[in-house]
Amino acid sequence: MNVDLAQLQTLLAIVDAGSFDDAAIDLGVTASAVSQRMKSLESAVGAVLLVRSRPVTPTEHGRRLLRYARQIALLGTEAERELRADTKGAERMTLTVGVNADSLAYWFAPVFRELARWPELSCEFVRSDENLSLSLLRSGRASGVITTSAEVAQGCTSTRLGNLRYHAVCSESMYHAVFETADKSTALITAPMVAYDRDDSLQHVFRETLTGETSSPPSISYIPESEQFAVAIAAGLGWGLVPVAQMRSLPQLRTIDANWHVDVPLYWQRWSIQSPALDRLGAILVTAASEAGLTLLSSR
Repeated sequence: MNVDLAQLQTLLAIVDAGSFDDAAIDLGVTASAVSQRMKSLESAVGAVLLVRSRPVTPTEHGRRLLRYARQIALLGTEAERELRADTKGAERMTLTVGVNADSLAYWFAPVFRELARWPELSCEFVRSDENLSLSLLRSGRASGVITTSAEVAQGCTSTRLGNLRYHAVCSESMYHAVFETADKSTALITAPMVAYDRDDSLQHVFRETLTGETSSPPSISYIPESEQFAVAIAAGLGWGLVPVAQMRSLPQLRTIDANWHVDVPLYWQRWSIQSPALDRLGAILVTAASEAGLTLLSSR
C-alpha cells in the first residue's frame, strides 16, 4: 500500500471525532482536505474504510487498518521528534488509553500530575468498564488499556498493576433493617442492590458466589458515576461494592461483613511496539498504582 502518515492520521481523526468536519478542526485543515485524504487512502487500500454516518464509523476493512494506523502514526511522530534538532514545531504525540471509572476516580491523581510535566503529549482517556476495555485495544481505538483480563491480547504486552479492593457496604439504616438480625447471606438474596451500569457484573458475581443465587435481585438501581454510586448507597438505595479509598471519604457507609470483600486485579496492556511514549506512560501507571497501595506483582 502506498499511503502516507497524513492519510493515516486523518483516518484516526475522523474515527475519534466522529465526523469529517470535526476531524478537520482537530487537524487544523479544511474539510475538503480531509475528504481528499480519505479518498486517496481508500484508493490506495482498495476498500471503503468508513461508513459516512452520524457518527462516522469504520467498516470491517477500516477496523482492521485502524490499529496499525494508530501504531504507525505514533511511531512516525516519535521518529520525527527524535530526528529533529528543534522539536518545537514537531507533531504532538497522542495516546488514547482505556481506563475504568474507579481507577480514574481513586488512584489517577499522580498520573495526571506526571502528565502535566509531559507537555509534548496529548492524552485521551476513554472510560470503559474494566471487563470490556480489551475491545478498545483489539480494535485500535486505544493504544493501551487498564483491564481485569489476565489474557494478553494479541500483539500486546501486559503488566500486573495490583488489586483494587472493594468492600460490600450499605447505609446504617439499611444494615439495621436488613442485615443486623438476619443471616447476612440469606438477606443478600433479596436486598436492593446498586450497580454502576448494565455492564457492571461485579455485584452480580459477588452475590452469586456468596449465596449461589443466579437470579437477579428484586431491585437494582444503576448509578453510572463513581462518587454518586457510593452516595446513593449511603443514602439507602441499596448495597454495593465500593473501593476502600472511597469508603474513607464516606464514613456513613457501613461494612456489611468484614470478610465480604473482592480484590479486582488490574493489568496495564499496551501494544508490543518499541515506543518511548508507551514505555514512559507504563512507568507512570506502575508508580501511581504503587503509591495508591495496589499490590505490585510481576510483569508478563
